[in-house]
Amino acid sequence: MYRGATAEERRAQRRRRLMDAALEIIGTQGWANTTLRGVCEQARVGPRFFYESFADLDELAAAVHAELVDEALQRTLRAVAEAPDDLAAKSRAGVATIITAFTEDPRRARFVFAEAHASETLMRLRFRAMRTISDVVAEQAATLLDMPPDSETVRQAFALLFTGGVAEMILVWLDGGLDLDRDGLIDLCHEFLLTSAQNLPDLAERVSRR
Repeated sequence: MYRGATAEERRAQRRRRLMDAALEIIGTQGWANTTLRGVCEQARVGPRFFYESFADLDELAAAVHAELVDEALQRTLRAVAEAPDDLAAKSRAGVATIITAFTEDPRRARFVFAEAHASETLMRLRFRAMRTISDVVAEQAATLLDMPPDSETVRQAFALLFTGGVAEMILVWLDGGLDLDRDGLIDLCHEFLLTSAQNLPDLAERVSRR
């Protein structure tokens, strides 16, 4: 496997295998069943080599978590940018892409959203991820909607509500709690988003007058 590879390439390969192993174990068995030894065995990496890439399991989990969120966001932003210049088209592209990103491989949704309840580290990471995703939603609202001045707080609240709601719907859907296929889930979330977004400028105006 390593024939012809440099030391740096071998190190990168070991790091990649450790991250893939963490996704597999945490995303299927949960944080409570994750051990350094188990990750190393899954990755076929000796424990002494673990520490050349990560200080501990928390640092490994943080790296995987950040990669999953960043990949989903980058896919979503590309889809929104490529969609027609229309609120309905861009909002559907965003919703469809981010839901697909976290549900085409259910381990991703469990790792990013569900396992936070089992670990203080993952809870902090989940909170950071939700803020990151909601910040993107709020930025898109500012770009696509004719919002009144001083509406940042309303946009932030809207983005947080939508982001948190979709995350919970994804988890319930993966658990079989919603009688929908993936397209149905996307349609429903998109209708919620579109209806809310269309009413957001008026809502911001009402709030600003209080």
